[in-house]
Amino acid sequence: MLSTGIKILRQELHDFGEEITTDSWQGEKNPPEFLEILNVSFSEKIPDTVEEITKQCKPFLPWAEEHFAERVSGFLLNPPPSHARWLKDTEKFMSQGKFSHSYPERMYVNLFLLVQLLKVDPYTRQAYLPIWDLGDGKLALTNNRVPCTLGWHFIIRNKQLHCFYPMRSCDAIRHFHNDIYFASRLTLWLIKETGLDIKPGYLTFNAVSFHCFSNDRYPLKRLIEC
Repeated sequence: MLSTGIKILRQELHDFGEEITTDSWQGEKNPPEFLEILNVSFSEKIPDTVEEITKQCKPFLPWAEEHFAERVSGFLLNPPPSHARWLKDTEKFMSQGKFSHSYPERMYVNLFLLVQLLKVDPYTRQAYLPIWDLGDGKLALTNNRVPCTLGWHFIIRNKQLHCFYPMRSCDAIRHFHNDIYFASRLTLWLIKETGLDIKPGYLTFNAVSFHCFSNDRYPLKRLIEC
């Protein structure tokens, strides 16, 4: 179950995480100390329904549902309207009314090319939806926010659509469950849009840096216990 994978990785962070300091976070200098574990992963079956995905992931609603619709809308939304539900001070991450990037922007065009590729060649090994961009190195050097998600790689085998999800960085408390929700929802969305006779397969998740703030140990423990 997705909920099992989420709980296990949070437990690993709580039990084995190391305290580190970094020079910046989300474009801000001198952030608080982090609790971090490197190179975590899990592989769990993706449920067949949105309702079950929601039950297992417990995403931040209604924002997550609204933002997923923005991601697959095919519109260049920056900022996506749902950002106002996420945090009250998101404007501090903007420049001239826009974020350094948005997921609807990054998914624009490539998502619909992916649908066509899967229709034309269902057993392709090339069904990759990139989020990280060549220009993100420059954004990082200028202390701008860059995507945590590198992309999603989809592959069909045995009439199942599997999703391989690499992340460079993942916040175990604020974003992790939402990220798993979005990847699982995207898998179901692709099945519907391609019209192929397939079922959701496994979500294989990997994060190089899995972390939270050190002073978030207590809420992390509460999430593990609930």
